[in-house]
Parts: sequence; C-alpha cells; structure tokens
Amino acid sequence: MKKKILLIHTGGTIGMTRDLSSGVLRPDHFYASLLKVIPELSAIADIEVEIPFVFDSAELDFQHWQRLAAIIAARIDAVNGVVVTHGTDTLAYTASALSYMLRNVPVPVILTGAQKPLDELRSDARNNLINAVELACADIPEVCIFFDYQLMRGNRTSKNHINFFDAFHSPNYPLLAEVGINIEIYRTHILHPGGPFRVFNEFSPALAVLKLFPGCRCDYFQPGDDIRAVLIVAYGAGTIPLRTGDLPARIEKWLRQDKLVFLDSEAHGGRIEPQLYESGSRLLEMGVISSGDMTFEAAATKLMFLLGQYDQPEPIKASFQKSLAGELTELS
Repeated sequence: MKKKILLIHTGGTIGMTRDLSSGVLRPDHFYASLLKVIPELSAIADIEVEIPFVFDSAELDFQHWQRLAAIIAARIDAVNGVVVTHGTDTLAYTASALSYMLRNVPVPVILTGAQKPLDELRSDARNNLINAVELACADIPEVCIFFDYQLMRGNRTSKNHINFFDAFHSPNYPLLAEVGINIEIYRTHILHPGGPFRVFNEFSPALAVLKLFPGCRCDYFQPGDDIRAVLIVAYGAGTIPLRTGDLPARIEKWLRQDKLVFLDSEAHGGRIEPQLYESGSRLLEMGVISSGDMTFEAAATKLMFLLGQYDQPEPIKASFQKSLAGELTELS
C-alpha cells in the first residue's frame, strides 16, 4: 500500500516560470496540476497538494512559518510524511523555525527547492522533488532539507552557493541520507521523538543583528526599546575589536538596558570559542552568550522563537544554550 504524502507548495524558483519578454522569473500556479508535470510521483506515493501561498522566499516571515506549522499539525495523523517546496534563499530559516515549532514531529518533514525552474532544461527541480517525496516515505522523524542528492537536518543547514546545484551544506553535522543508485539512510544521525508531538506557535521580531566588519564603528546601530535581544556576528572564534571603536561599551549599555546579547561567528564551520582570546573572554564575563556550533539561521530563528515563548530573560538564556531539536551540539 502506497504511503500518503502531503506536498505543500509555497513558491520559489522550483515553481516559477520565466517571462519570455523580460527574462525575469515569476511565481506560477502550475503546481495545482503537479502530477501532470511529474507523473512519476504517483508511483511513489499518494500525493495531496496544498498551496497556502505562492511567494518569493524573501517575502516569508514567522507568520508564514506559523501557517505552515498549522497545516502540518492538522494533517500529521493522516499522512506518512510532508514535503514543502520553498524558495532556496530563506529555506534554511524556515526549516530551522519549523524544527522548533514541530516538537517531537512523528513523520518526515522535508523541505526542498531548486536552482532552476521545473519547466526549464537541465533543471534540478525534478530530481530534488522526486527524491524528497521518496525520503518522506521513510522513517526519518525530523525537519530536513533535501538538495542535490543529500538529506540534511534542517536546522544544521545553510545555503552556500548561488549558482551550483549543490547549493546547501551542513557544516557541523553529518548527513542524514544520501541518494545514489541506492538510498543510504544514516540511522545513527537521526533524531527520534522524545515525547508527544506538540506545536509551539509564538515568535517575536524583537531581535536585532549586528554584523561586524573591519572599520565598522557601529554608530549607526541603535537597537530601540522594542528590541529585547541583540545577536552579534563576530569574527572567527568569536572576537570583536577592543581598541578601535566603542563596541564593548555599547554592549555593556545594552546589558544595562536588560537586553540579551548573543554571539555568533561569520565562519560557517566549527564551534565558536570566545574564551580563547581576550575580547571573547571579556564578552563572556560581561554576560554575552555564545551560539556554540549553531548556524546563523538556526541561532536567529531560535532567538525569535524563544523571545516569543518567554517574557523573562532567564529561560531564554537557558534554552538558547540547550538543544531543542538537534540544532546545537551540547558540551558534556
């Protein structure tokens, strides 16, 4: 008996068509007749298509994540897996957010997209979609991203290339599966539900992000009263300038204003270790909190998620330093 898969189309390059006069890619609604476009899907599973919105992924925010979570939660008991087609630019943010929202998800939720539209020559859309549907029929109870023959944990993934088909990578966590002649699923890398399935919906936009660069004086960066947390994207292991500019004084001011301050790195791979250098050690002494080996996408969405869950700072700080859905390697 074939598995039942819910396919949710949200927009993105995978479902766009090219305007012949201008050459610009525009959203299209041809997914309503998906099985006519890719008839092979009906041989893999019984597909139910839902199209809640069709947008360029740059337009999406936590209100769209909430809508996706609600659709998945409403159908979770009736399907064996979920595939979400999505624009690649913010796909890793949506995957991270859904991993926090869909706690102990019992079925695969696999996000995928494409670098070229489905109706174009040499498109990667057909391969990504067929394999995502097939993997959604397997026992992989996580929010994942499938792209270019690789299945990755969604909250461990970042987009790392604009032009290549292997546009995503998982710098700090091994693959969940690889697709070749056979499908290799790496069971030891996969999460398993640790309790009943629950949905957490609340998010808060009260987050500001400061990306450092040499010569940055930070004068322009003035988080207002409505900002409750600041995420600093620092250098390397978590360093900031101490002798040029006034960033340490600014951080002390934010902390006195009861804003939470967190530290990330512009480097994609590895765990930040602020204690290795003078500036990082000073930040830790001040009360700045490290993001460990989380991707920026996972850290930023996690903070918006936690700000939506809690009014007080202590549970936000404590939860940020714990793994909620496999996004963080906790030190023993």
